[in-house]
Amino acid sequence: MSTSIQTLKSNAVRLLDQGQPSSALPLADILCELQPNTESQLLRASVLMEVRDYDGVLRAVKSVIKNDPVNDKAIFLGMKASFELADVKECSRFAEQLHNLNEGNVNAMCYIGKCAELSGDTEKAVKSYQSALKVDPFCGEAIDSLIDRRLLDAAALNAVIDSLTLPVEAEALRSSYKARINSTSDCTEVQVGLPRKLVLLQNARAEHEKNNLRQALSLTTELLQYEPYDRDAVCLHLSILVDMKASPKLFEMAHFLSKSKAHAELAVYAIGCFYFSLSNFERAGRYFSRATELDCFFSEAWIAYGHCYAKLEEGEQALNVYRRSMSFFPGLHSCAVYVGMQYSRIHQWPIAMCFLEEALKKSPNDTLVLNEIGVLYARTQKLNEALHFFREAFNNLSNPENPSEHRDCIVFNLATMLRKLGEFNEAISYYTEYVRCRPNASHGYCALGFTFHLAGSIKLAIANYHTALSIKNDSFCRDMLDRALAADFGQNVGGNSWGQERTYGSVSPADVSFSQFSHFAL
Repeated sequence: MSTSIQTLKSNAVRLLDQGQPSSALPLADILCELQPNTESQLLRASVLMEVRDYDGVLRAVKSVIKNDPVNDKAIFLGMKASFELADVKECSRFAEQLHNLNEGNVNAMCYIGKCAELSGDTEKAVKSYQSALKVDPFCGEAIDSLIDRRLLDAAALNAVIDSLTLPVEAEALRSSYKARINSTSDCTEVQVGLPRKLVLLQNARAEHEKNNLRQALSLTTELLQYEPYDRDAVCLHLSILVDMKASPKLFEMAHFLSKSKAHAELAVYAIGCFYFSLSNFERAGRYFSRATELDCFFSEAWIAYGHCYAKLEEGEQALNVYRRSMSFFPGLHSCAVYVGMQYSRIHQWPIAMCFLEEALKKSPNDTLVLNEIGVLYARTQKLNEALHFFREAFNNLSNPENPSEHRDCIVFNLATMLRKLGEFNEAISYYTEYVRCRPNASHGYCALGFTFHLAGSIKLAIANYHTALSIKNDSFCRDMLDRALAADFGQNVGGNSWGQERTYGSVSPADVSFSQFSHFAL
């Protein structure tokens, strides 16, 4: 009998180690009948785990724990099986039990963190992951969760990475973690051991931030040649294509990704980007919503989903999506920015400022945050404060000579605020910079002409009014052109004063400047 049991056991273990759990299962069942002890039951539970019979695993481990309540292997298997069955409460109970048996068990800490995330307790999740990293600084699961789930902002993540007690030989690992966080710093000097994909991704993000779209696209294309399903690379590639309005390329990318069933969320997200580029925001929102259903931790899809509602002027739905994003990704400051922008749209200034200040604490140099705070101060007639934040936003632009279409509003807003404060010469220089970057923006020429008009340069004002009207007809611009022509010919028609600027049917350039800030980027 003992020889038979030993033969069954050795072959079951051999088949399990060779990746043949289905072949090992009958042997494990027979072994449990011949020798129904803890060792046999744990072997059978391990085999059931490999064949994904998680209910069977739970029944087996509970039988073991009934006789041996401190069996750490049984508790570990029960913890994994419960998580696979999406039984968060049971998994958390097993994980806490395993952690009480051994406070240094990294697996238990990681599963406690996972369960806390799924329960919405991100603070507990962060503490669990940080505890795991203190015990084992090589714990990739913990650091990946902190970075990929956006549980901490960049400054806090850098502090966690700096605190890792890694040996000198493993400093390349620390550098790779930081490269994933400091995504917009140009990685010109390749550090030894830093994966090439991180170097390419970091440089592509830096070029994208500088609005060098072609260079960024070439880098992401190179990266996708050997990492075609890397989420960060795919999302950046799609974002660049959306900015370039390259709808055919987006269609090709979506078609390629749809061939992989293992990455369905990326394929659905790509289809949403395609429709977003066509300004079909309703259909794009459906696909972005589906992507969040396939992966609830898909931050890019959540943000894009909210953008679709914002584009459709569905402010309440956009707020709901952005607020849910905040709960899922507490370290992602852009969620708070977009919530603040939505409240600003409905004139809830104090609430909007709360969210924008929260975002500013997480990312004090983010141009979008600084611009939105400036917009808020401008709308509440705090012009000097608005000017300060617009200057800060402009000074933090990666490429002020060629800002992207999502950042050019900073230049326009800064010029408008200078004009309102009577700094006409400086305002003219920024308006000139704006129309150089956006030669087809009629409101830019109209604002430039208006500033020349206020400064007394009538002929230059007339020239810019004509340029603006040649691009797009506008009643305010046409009225100001009539005034300028009348002044140039020494006439006084209409009897209107500058103080009556807002009596015209169209908005003034001042109003235009603060309605152009809400550009949404994927």
